[in-house]
Amino acid sequence: MSGLEINWKILLGQIVNFAVLFFALKFFVYKPLLSLLKTRREKIEEGVNKSKQAEEKLGQIRDLKEKMERENEAKKKEILLKAQEEAKKRSEELVKKAEEEREALLLRAQKEAEAIKEREAEATKKKIIDNAFLLTEKLLKESIDATKGKEISEDFLSKIKV
Repeated sequence: MSGLEINWKILLGQIVNFAVLFFALKFFVYKPLLSLLKTRREKIEEGVNKSKQAEEKLGQIRDLKEKMERENEAKKKEILLKAQEEAKKRSEELVKKAEEEREALLLRAQKEAEAIKEREAEATKKKIIDNAFLLTEKLLKESIDATKGKEISEDFLSKIKV
């Protein structure tokens, strides 16, 4: 069994080399690598958290947007209804005012027509009276015979018709 003999010096050197290499790798490679992985994991978690917060804010913004759109739609409908009511009210006022003006014009026209009618009646009455006086005057100036009186009466009647 001479081929299986263990050389304790070489084994001890290998153990020391392994220990030195282990501590050197642990100190110079493993710890910086772990800290790098830890910071990277923290950044990833922070990114995930920010992403979740952004999604929540986006959801809140969407809800707020929908709420504002509903409110704006309601306000738009309210304004439209008020405008329609105001237009209807103004239209009714204009119709009422036009009706009142028409009534006033009709009343004024009737008064003017009555005034014209009265003036014409007065003028006609005056003309009749004047003609009656003229007839009487003619009758008195001339001695009236039957034919002459008839002519004067016909003349008077023809003047009245004019």
